[in-house]
Amino acid sequence: MSFRASLMRSAAALCFVLPLSFMAHAAENETEGNMLEIDIYPKKFERETNPLSGLPALPERPGTLTVPSVVQTQREMARTPGAVSVVPAAKYQDTYAHNIEDVMDFTPGVFARKRYGAEVRLSVRGSGLSRGFHMRGLELMQDGVPFNLADGSADFQEVDPLIAQHIEVYKGGNGLRFGSSSLGGAINFVMPTAYSADAPNLVRLEGGSFDTYRVHMQAARIYDKTDAFAALSANQVDGFRDHEKEESIRFSGNIGHRFNERAETRFYVLSNIVDQELPGTLTLQQALDTPEMAAPINVIQHQQRNVRSIRFANRTAVKLDNGGLVEFGGYAGYKRLYHPIFQVIDQRGPLAGLFTRYRDESTIAGHRNILTVGGDLSWGEVDAKRFVNIAGSRGALTASSVQSSTNARLYAENQFYALDDVALVGGLQAIHSYRKFTNDLVPAQSDATDYSSMSPKAGILWDVTDNAQLYANVTRSYEPPTFSELVQATVFQFVPLDPQRAVTYEVGTRGATDRLAWDVALYHARVKGELVNFTVGGGIPASTFNADRTVHQGIEASLTLDLGAVGLSAALPEGSRLLLEQAYTYSDFHFEGDAVYGGNKLAGMPPHVYVAAIRYRSPAPNGLGWDIAPKIEWVKDGGYADYANRLKVPGYTIIGIDGGVDLTKGVRLFVDARNLTDRNYISTYTAITDATAVATNIFYPGEGRSVFAGVRISF
Repeated sequence: MSFRASLMRSAAALCFVLPLSFMAHAAENETEGNMLEIDIYPKKFERETNPLSGLPALPERPGTLTVPSVVQTQREMARTPGAVSVVPAAKYQDTYAHNIEDVMDFTPGVFARKRYGAEVRLSVRGSGLSRGFHMRGLELMQDGVPFNLADGSADFQEVDPLIAQHIEVYKGGNGLRFGSSSLGGAINFVMPTAYSADAPNLVRLEGGSFDTYRVHMQAARIYDKTDAFAALSANQVDGFRDHEKEESIRFSGNIGHRFNERAETRFYVLSNIVDQELPGTLTLQQALDTPEMAAPINVIQHQQRNVRSIRFANRTAVKLDNGGLVEFGGYAGYKRLYHPIFQVIDQRGPLAGLFTRYRDESTIAGHRNILTVGGDLSWGEVDAKRFVNIAGSRGALTASSVQSSTNARLYAENQFYALDDVALVGGLQAIHSYRKFTNDLVPAQSDATDYSSMSPKAGILWDVTDNAQLYANVTRSYEPPTFSELVQATVFQFVPLDPQRAVTYEVGTRGATDRLAWDVALYHARVKGELVNFTVGGGIPASTFNADRTVHQGIEASLTLDLGAVGLSAALPEGSRLLLEQAYTYSDFHFEGDAVYGGNKLAGMPPHVYVAAIRYRSPAPNGLGWDIAPKIEWVKDGGYADYANRLKVPGYTIIGIDGGVDLTKGVRLFVDARNLTDRNYISTYTAITDATAVATNIFYPGEGRSVFAGVRISF
């Protein structure tokens, strides 16, 4: 039997048989009332390390078997011997959180910069660094359900940060929980349940610069053992630039049922309607001198990216007699992308998947041992057509194909506590991916290929104290190409490419005291066959080649200091807090002995990114208070725009401020002001080969001065 057939059958068996074999354990011990909290650590293990807790106080809201609370999530993720982060929604509730950049600015290692609207350039540790459109090299999910298509590509417009309880960030090889095998890792947006929602009803109204208007509504209900949560966001914005208008409606909901204290199931629905005009890229001089302008060709062709998508999912969790927890479920959906650019790209198709995960905590020879095994299957089929672009409408058909993707992944990880505070971690992942391209117009150009690999993981985790850790790990990543790389826009035929492989070494520390919270990681990744993109023309998706050997290395650091507790307490009102929040990312990505580019820097990433805020929180008698936070973002230089290293992007410093005030119980007013000095700067750009030889209209200007305000009403 081939590796592919064996792995597919094993994954299918795991996804179906493992959950069914444990269901019987949940049929007993029916209890009354709402038994919600998960005992992630059995009572015999008194140590409850939580070094990800940080300094800001979080609301204590209960979790369930299918959706742990923020504190429970922090505690579980702290068992990872590598760089992970939790971003509670409370951290950005006083801002105009429109896209991923707005919620990730204080998460080091996550580079998210706006292109336009909800579209951002997202890279973790250089994953998909040079990709000038969509996303690759990262698993993007909501409640464990992929936003990614089965081939690994994704659109950011489907992500609504307001529909989140918290955001989980698993950097690099630490995304094993979701079967992630990419250099970047995984980001998971977790929706609230009716138990953890801020209130039974919530309305949020916002408006501001660039004719921005948004309404967000939530409702949460508990009916005995069944709970329901629903959220809807509607957004309209003309945009800072010409031809940047966006209109969107995003809906998320979940319904959970608790059979008894040890078994729970939850059903999800996620729907998106997003229409986005594309202002395009400019030359460096245009972006700095006239940043509001759109590229003329984008206006003439009425370039857009419009998404319609719907997904249904289920997650079921069963707690076993031995304390183990088994989770299983599946999802199915349909997506359409209508995307007039140099031609009209019209893609639509279904996607589906199954997943399961088992976690058991026991003792071996008197030592604590945590075993996690899991697997998933995913499938997708895209009917991909292209037409002549006639002012944003479809003209004559120019290309037609069916693009099919199938993935099977199995993984296991074991944490053995050789000492009470030292865990030795080992893991293994098997992956098989199949890609089939059927050219409807030129059948002879149809082709298919598959990719298979085994990726090991090893690490060590030392709980120095209850709230401080040291860790080290080595992981291997393996990324098959997406169809955007296998079927490149300029030729629309199958282009064979190798998978991207990397070995990443990582060391770090994290922890918190009553005055200080820190999270520092150093990593060094040696990449072979990196999928490197380069722009060939305005509005044309980038072409791709496999580089020989590249290196990705850097530092990710965050530090939060309670200034009031270290010397300013006498000057502050009792009950107030003054926090200094900082995040710094150093990135060094370069070729290694390349035949063309030698040891040049990879294009696309600023080497230094630093953000800081000083947040004052007033005393809150009767639960009413206010806070204010001046912010600064400093980018020393924007990095190189070309692989020949002939064009360096200028750096920038921008200043902003946000804050909120409780007007009365359940009513909060907030303001978010950005780029107060109205600085013209480059937000991000696409990569090119040599700035002296090709066109350089590759830059996205940053937004000018803006002010957003809103009111949040809960009742």
